[in-house]
Amino acid sequence: MSELRAEHSIALRFLITEELYLVDPIESLTALAGGQDSTSVTAPVQLAAVEDIAAFDYLGENNKYFAILVNCPGQQYMPAKELEALKSILAAKKMDIQDVALVNLNKYPSANIHHLKTFLASNRVVIFGVNPQQLQLPAFPLNQISEHEGLKVLVTFAFSEMMTDVEKKKAFWNVMKTF
Repeated sequence: MSELRAEHSIALRFLITEELYLVDPIESLTALAGGQDSTSVTAPVQLAAVEDIAAFDYLGENNKYFAILVNCPGQQYMPAKELEALKSILAAKKMDIQDVALVNLNKYPSANIHHLKTFLASNRVVIFGVNPQQLQLPAFPLNQISEHEGLKVLVTFAFSEMMTDVEKKKAFWNVMKTF
């Protein structure tokens, strides 16, 4: 039987469910030598990497660590017609839906880019119709590749806007094909 090892913060969140306490071993030994009660301990240790990390439901298998973020109220991911158009865009880039993680942010109003990046391990993200500041990102310009803490970011129009406006679709595609 092999030893169980987990270093990922999400795994630790599920494996370590008890409070952890930090005890100074030298103080404890000194207290024991002096006959004092050494049962006092310091406050619980907070695991900063674990707290506030959310789990996200997404479509795809995230094989290329490529996140696609949308805001589609009333949908699990996005409307069927828009999803088919997204699949066509991915196919033009020689990718398919298994290569990405499609997240509907409407289900996660308090999500931020740190949570998403940690959970999805993304190195690229396309944000359709969501204000980047809502995700605690700087105000990036539309249809330009930007970078934030090692993450390439493309902010563009809502998918529904591009479905009805050819100029917006062209502006997006001119950048997306090199992203």
